[in-house]
Amino acid sequence: VAANRRRNTSLMLLLRVASRRAVAASRRHLTVAVTGEVLLRGAARRAVAAASRRDLTVAVTGASGYVGSYITEELLKRGHEVRALVRGCDTNKEKAAHLQALPGADRLTLVDGGDLGVKGSFEAGLAGADAVVHAAATVVIGRDPSIASAAVDGVENVLSSLPSTCKTFVLTSSIAAVISLDKASLTFDESDWNDYSSLKNGDAYGFGKTRAERRARDHCKNINFVALHPGIVLGPVMTKPHTKASPVFVRNLLLPKPILNPNSAHFVDVRDVAAAHCIAVERASELDGGRFVLCNDETCASVNPVSLGKVAAEACPEYEYTADPLLPPWKFAIGKALSHVPVLGPRVMTEYERRVFEARTTLSNARAKNE
Repeated sequence: VAANRRRNTSLMLLLRVASRRAVAASRRHLTVAVTGEVLLRGAARRAVAAASRRDLTVAVTGASGYVGSYITEELLKRGHEVRALVRGCDTNKEKAAHLQALPGADRLTLVDGGDLGVKGSFEAGLAGADAVVHAAATVVIGRDPSIASAAVDGVENVLSSLPSTCKTFVLTSSIAAVISLDKASLTFDESDWNDYSSLKNGDAYGFGKTRAERRARDHCKNINFVALHPGIVLGPVMTKPHTKASPVFVRNLLLPKPILNPNSAHFVDVRDVAAAHCIAVERASELDGGRFVLCNDETCASVNPVSLGKVAAEACPEYEYTADPLLPPWKFAIGKALSHVPVLGPRVMTEYERRVFEARTTLSNARAKNE
């Protein structure tokens, strides 16, 4: 048991270092990501924004999750009061211990609640909030209808519990609600919606994220609404469970385990995602109705899930990495051929899986950087 604990502790430390340096290296190669500096476009604009900003009470769903934790941290840094919804935190004190250890935690209120599938479970946590950031999510790829339900039912349960004090709703969406793999051009920006994904073709996650955003947009007619669409979120981790969120790509390099290997990928640093959420909250009236893609500047063969191993090895040569693709070319070819067999085919490989592993998509983050 002691040996396993030491191994888990070592893995977390390695992951923190490797993920941080891998993101830093990708930034050097790609001029990566959306940052608070870029979004505000210069010292003068930042000064105006800071002068007009007032401290708010912000409720964050999924606050102990990977993205939610960094949003909470950034809000506290900026002087806001945070109501952090963390399921089970009353009985499992460790679940939110990292949040209570953050600088400014005297302005943090933990609320045990916020089950995506339970109506009314968000009411206590959202009470009295000036703004709500809905970061809680189930991130699973597959065709299971429950994946879509978690997104759609979850956002409806949050929206139905918004207090009268709430003037702003910020939704953590995904590039999965933007990229539509049935289009002739695979270059996308915020004007694009994913009208391709469905339960039938095997992308319950993209289907759910798209429907959830549309529901939220329709609901928020009388309050400010901003949707943020991050790519694959990487960066340092605060807790061991975070290593099983999107940083799992780096974690699997270290274990090692096979890595998902789509033809293209889009990354963003978790700290940039957090900054973008805070900016959306603070400038909500100005950004009302906006959608913002949060990702690196370009997709290239040198930075994708499998080749993160090379980036990590260059940044952290003291560690060993194994970057084995989950679907090497020969295995993908067999799966693709079998996928066309009636009845059996979709169980081997869905239409969505065929498309996403072959498509080379390009995303524009120009709006996020310019606005």
